[in-house]
Parts: sequence; structure tokens; C-alpha cells
Amino acid sequence: MPTAAGRGGNTAPYPAHLRENRRLSDGMEVILRPIHPGDYALERAFIMGLSRDSRYNRLLSARNLSAQEIRQLTRIDYDREMAFVAVAGRGVQARLLGVARYVRDAERAGAEFALVVADAWQRKGIGTLLLHALLQHARAAGIGRLHGITLASNQGMQDLARKLGFVQTKDPLDATVRLLQKALVPASAPAAGVLRAADRGVAANDEGYASGGGM
Repeated sequence: MPTAAGRGGNTAPYPAHLRENRRLSDGMEVILRPIHPGDYALERAFIMGLSRDSRYNRLLSARNLSAQEIRQLTRIDYDREMAFVAVAGRGVQARLLGVARYVRDAERAGAEFALVVADAWQRKGIGTLLLHALLQHARAAGIGRLHGITLASNQGMQDLARKLGFVQTKDPLDATVRLLQKALVPASAPAAGVLRAADRGVAANDEGYASGGGM
């Protein structure tokens, strides 16, 4: 399951150029950007606000994350991982609506991904927006494939993954989960600005809850 790798802090500059304002299908504006260490309070409130089902879908368990685990999720190594967040509001009114992240495998050819959307914001296109952005960035970063797992009962995530071209298979060792995998074609454009390609997915009101891993 993907977890933050940058235990000692970020090893690459924050990719501020990937920050963009996006508009959902209902007209609401959100900020789509990489996560950063200053998001601890937002991330904590987001996790604490998830329903038991959404948290279980996300972590494949109902356990609570420690403060250190949450902090690690915001202090990532941008050289080998990425986490996009969708944020609504500004200042004290800001709230995190969803997170999509990947962490490169040890051999760096592939990466494990995870996605979760706040319960109140599911089926508004946020999961599509986040996962599409993550796919585009992974492709531009030279990652050959994304893979993850989700519960067999998590139909929302399976539908979203299928829509975005993931191949789904049963886990021969665990009938309660499904394996998700998508091969990525090398990008012809640099990572900067790749979020614009997510426009194609925003209008669809399908939504993934979570593939297993860190928030």
C-alpha cells in the first residue's frame, strides 16, 4: 500500500507549477495541487471526517492513523512520489475534498496508487479529476504502470478504474480484494501543465472511494 516515502522531509522542491484552479461539473471551483507539509491540519480533518466505510475502503482496515503517520502523508519525496489534493475554499474555510497519490516501486518502473474522496463530495467528478491528473503526471514522470488494490465490495472504485482504462483481476490469495493495473504510454509533453488533460473526465459523475493505502 502506498505510504509517504519522504520520512526526513522533501528531497525535491515543491512543484508549485502544478497548481491549477478547476471547475467541477456543477460549477464549483476547486484548487488541484500537489500536497505539501503545511497541509497537515487539512489532511487530519479530512481523514477524521471520513465515514467508517470510506476509511475501511481506503486503508483496508478501520484503524485510526497516528499524528506521525498523517504528517508523513504530507511530507512526500516529489522525486519518487506524488499526491494531488482537491481543495475547496481559502484560509480558515479551506477543506480537503480528495487525495490521489502514487509511490514508485523499488525498481522505479511502476508505482502503487491510492485514491480517496470525502463522503459528502463523492459522485461529483472529484475522483475522476484526481485520478486522471495522477495518471498524466505518472506518465510524464516516466512511470510504466500504475497498480493498486481495492475491496471487491468497492464498486465505485472499480467503476472509476474501469472507465480510466485499468485492468481488474481477482487476487488469487484473497477473494475480498481486486487488483487494479494500468500500463502507461510514455508522455510526449512534460509534467508541467498536465492537469489540463483532466478536463475530459470532470463532467462524469462517477466516483471512486478508495484503493487501499495511505490517505
